[in-house]
Amino acid sequence: MVPWEVLEPGTVVDAPLILFWIPASGDDLRRSGLLTSYDLTLFSSRCVAMRVVRFNDRVRLTSLGIGADVPAAVLTNRSGDILGRVEAKDGALPVSEVEDLVRDELDRREAEAEARLDRAREHAEDGNDAAASAIYRAVFEDRCICPRQGRDARRALKKLARK
Repeated sequence: MVPWEVLEPGTVVDAPLILFWIPASGDDLRRSGLLTSYDLTLFSSRCVAMRVVRFNDRVRLTSLGIGADVPAAVLTNRSGDILGRVEAKDGALPVSEVEDLVRDELDRREAEAEARLDRAREHAEDGNDAAASAIYRAVFEDRCICPRQGRDARRALKKLARK
């Protein structure tokens, strides 16, 4: 089961990525494939918050750009910037498109973390340990979203500390 949490109006969500689901009805909330998606369950373990938005939460629905076109899913970052959305097709929300939306963002962030690790390695090779250390720390801070890169950054920080 995907760990969906129903949001009360005005509740603040603090997570690197937030997937908001706006179901079409209570029945949709009980029977959707979004409840049992294996991929979404895995993504939730990587600090992707799964939240259900209530129909009466007009402020949040407006901030997500949702009108009458439900069901829908919207992916945002911590600061509320919309990274992508999936809208209903023939009255149903395509689960595979929601999974792809989240997967693509996680892949993009992993690639970005890899690029930052490469820059940090270059700084370390050039003897600029302070710059390398700062970049490694930033990658390590994102270890929940990018676990492998976070482990690499932790190892590199330990190696720099031994110098």
